[in-house]
Amino acid sequence: MRAVEIVGGGLAGLGLGIALRARGVPVTILEAGDYPRHRVCGEFITSLDPATRQTLQLDTVLRRALPARGVTWCEDGKALITHRLEEPALCVSRHLLDQEMASTFLRLGGELRTGVRGDCDDNPGRVLACGRRPCSSSRWVGVKQHFHDLELRNDLEVHFGRRGYIGLTRIDKETVNVCGLLPRGSCDLHAPFAEMAGQAGFGDLSDRLMRAEPVADSFCAVAGLDYGDTVTDDTFRIGDRSALIPPFTGHGMTIALQSATTALDPLLAWARGESEWEAAKASAHRRQSRRFGWRVRTARALHPILLDARARRFARALHRRSLLPVGLLYRVMH
Repeated sequence: MRAVEIVGGGLAGLGLGIALRARGVPVTILEAGDYPRHRVCGEFITSLDPATRQTLQLDTVLRRALPARGVTWCEDGKALITHRLEEPALCVSRHLLDQEMASTFLRLGGELRTGVRGDCDDNPGRVLACGRRPCSSSRWVGVKQHFHDLELRNDLEVHFGRRGYIGLTRIDKETVNVCGLLPRGSCDLHAPFAEMAGQAGFGDLSDRLMRAEPVADSFCAVAGLDYGDTVTDDTFRIGDRSALIPPFTGHGMTIALQSATTALDPLLAWARGESEWEAAKASAHRRQSRRFGWRVRTARALHPILLDARARRFARALHRRSLLPVGLLYRVMH
C-alpha cells in the first residue's frame, strides 16, 4: 500500500486522512498550526449529505451541533429579508470540530505532525489541503471572534455594512460566533471587534457587540481572500486550495468536507497501485469540478450583486411582494 502525505490539517485534510486510514492507507498530515485552534469561519454547515458524515465519521461530533433554521438579513439594524432554511444548518465551533477530527485521525493510526509546513510542489502521494492561496491584490479581509451575552434576533443573522457583511450564529448555549468579510482598509484590525464593526459601517451591530462579552483568545483574522480565483496548477488539491466559495452561501465547511470524499476513490486507486499518479489527479479534479463547479460559479456571480445596496433594496421590495425565490436560490447553490 502506497503512503499518502496531506499538507494541511483543516477540515478537508483531516477528513481525507480519516477516510484513508479507515481503509488501511498509511497517512501523514502536516499541519502548520496546532489543535485546538480558532479559524476565521462562519461555523455552520449546510446541506451536508449523510454519506459524507458517515465516511468521515462525523456523526458523534455533529450530534453536539446546534440546529439553525431561521435567517434574517439586516442593514442599518433593520431586517431586509427573513426566511427559513429548507433543512437546518448545523452550528459548531471549529475549535471543537478540528480537535475532534484530529483525535479521530490519530485513533485510526494516522500520523499528525503539527507546527510543520509541508512542501506545496507536486509529488506522487502528496495532497494539498492547506487552504486558499493568498492574493496580495485582494481587497477582502476575514475576521472572527466569539462573544458571550449576545442575544440573537434569529438563528442566523447577516448584517451589511459598507461593501462588506458580518454573520452571527450561536454555536453553544453561551457563545455566539461573529464572523465578517470586510474591505481591506475599512477598519483597524488591532481594534476591538465592536469598534471594527463601527468603523466598517455596522452601527447597530457595533452597539450590540459593545454590550456583549468578547472571548479574548478567539479573535483571528485573515487577509488576501480572493473569490474569483480558481487554482489550475498540476497538484492534487482539495478544499479551499481548489476554489474558495463566497461565505454568504454557508457552504464553505460543507465543500471542504465533501471535497475529501469526492477525491477519496481516485486516491485509493493510486494507493493500492491500481492507477498512476497523473490519472488519479485528473480523476479527482474532474470529480470535484462536476460536484462543486456550478455551485461556486453561481455564488461568485451573485456575490457582487449581494454587496450592492441598490440590489439589496430591490430584493427587499421583491421579498415584500413574495416575488423573491429565496428557496430556489438556495437549491441552485446546493
